[in-house]
Amino acid sequence: MISAKYQDACITATVCCVTVLSIFLTGATNVAITTIGRDLNFTQEDLQWPLNVYSLSYGCLLLLCGRLADIIGSKRIFLIGSAWFSVWSIAASFSRTPAEFIVFLGMQGIGSAANTPAGISIISSHFPAGKKKNTAFAVLGAGQPIGYIVGMILGGILSQSSASWRTIFWLQAGLGAILCVLGWVFLPEDDMSRRYNMGLDWVGAVLSTAGLGLLVCDLAESTATPKGWATPFVPSLLGTAIILIVSFVLWELRREARGESVLLPMSMWTQPGAKMGPVILLVFFGWWGFNTLGYFAPLFFQEVQSLSPLQTAVRLVPMGISGLLTNIATGYLIGAVPGQILVVIGLLAAMASCIIFALIKVTATYWAMAFLVMILLPILDIAYTVANMQVCSSFPAHSQALAGSIFSVATRLGTSIGLAVTSTIANTVSTKFNHKHPELDAEDPAVLMAGFRAAGWTCCGTIVLALVIAVVGMRGVGLVGQQLPAERAEKADDIEMAARTPASAADAASPESERASVVTLADEQEPADKSAKADAAAVAV
Repeated sequence: MISAKYQDACITATVCCVTVLSIFLTGATNVAITTIGRDLNFTQEDLQWPLNVYSLSYGCLLLLCGRLADIIGSKRIFLIGSAWFSVWSIAASFSRTPAEFIVFLGMQGIGSAANTPAGISIISSHFPAGKKKNTAFAVLGAGQPIGYIVGMILGGILSQSSASWRTIFWLQAGLGAILCVLGWVFLPEDDMSRRYNMGLDWVGAVLSTAGLGLLVCDLAESTATPKGWATPFVPSLLGTAIILIVSFVLWELRREARGESVLLPMSMWTQPGAKMGPVILLVFFGWWGFNTLGYFAPLFFQEVQSLSPLQTAVRLVPMGISGLLTNIATGYLIGAVPGQILVVIGLLAAMASCIIFALIKVTATYWAMAFLVMILLPILDIAYTVANMQVCSSFPAHSQALAGSIFSVATRLGTSIGLAVTSTIANTVSTKFNHKHPELDAEDPAVLMAGFRAAGWTCCGTIVLALVIAVVGMRGVGLVGQQLPAERAEKADDIEMAARTPASAADAASPESERASVVTLADEQEPADKSAKADAAAVAV
């Protein structure tokens, strides 16, 4: 038997590696895609498709996989997703044609869609509110900058060495296999009594998957086609995606009103104290600016300053270090500083980063301006941890994986829509600048820089919008990571379960019930006091 402290550390590290795994792929492929394209004979127009298809399968299946984890069990889905990712990583390493490589990356996206919400559910359900949970969520947030920067560095090194880009996918496969072993050994078994037992809403699953899939695909095409949004099928696909998403919302409202199983409970938007609307919106706009600027920064180094992939990766290292330090600090601060203040701090730092990027001087030294962009942008990770915990605390215990998937969908859609819109703006500005200066080539650094500055200001605008939402919409949000008498999620679950099947006093006092609760019963409260508090919570709801 291992100690509880050691097991907690292993659980946190295992789940954190899920984030590292999915973001590692993005970072490594971003840097190595030119080499991969040359080796597999990609056309220039098709180079954007591997990561677009990965994002497509990842983003559109998050809700479905999250609900499946709540029904089948988070540990099972976590293991299945990790194994699936490893298998298709091996397949990608043997790709011989562009079509094979694109399909294999799309299949890896399914694995990421499975184990990401399952991992969030495991963290949220296993740890009680307090220091341990704060630390676990902070470590989970640290996985993003670590995975991305390590991916970019290794991608740059391997793509320029005799080991070749194929080694990237062998490393991914190995990490996925290690996760399977660690998950099997250390992750807690799924609590059967805390599973979502109302079944799967298949119609909702089809509508949401198709709607989100078409939306992400359409946004990718809008930046890939020469005419962009003027291409006839691009607005047509967008209209179809909107119709499917609206149909999904109406379908879920109908089923929830009839007391049937739902994929996404629409009542979450009006839950008192949850602040779901403002939180999801600030995550959407915040990650629009965060990830889009993270996309344009490497382009600035490579296409404007003519640096190699490895030189670019080295200049991005401070971003990973800043993200790591930010998440370490967040683990300590989240239980002592109100969530709204932490989110505002993160957004202000990101806004400053966007402004510096928009004003950056091409001839300036790295340390003068670009370095500041790198260290300020990741401070927004504070908001990632706060918002993630706020969303998870607003859902009952049997829907924690769904909560994780909703949060992930917000970040993915913010990234996809943000990249499509911002790229369109940047391309338009560059084209206009080129028309005013016809003596310059379309790929001239001065022409590209005009668009990059516009991208910086666009990202700044979305961050400001997220900041306004945080200031106005998150009023009243206190210490997100404090140790409460009971977590909101557990309360909501107990109330819902009591409404369907009243629990007996014996069940309430059972060891299983004590282990499932987020509150330790070492407070030695009187049973009558506990009963009165539960009754008061039920009446309040």
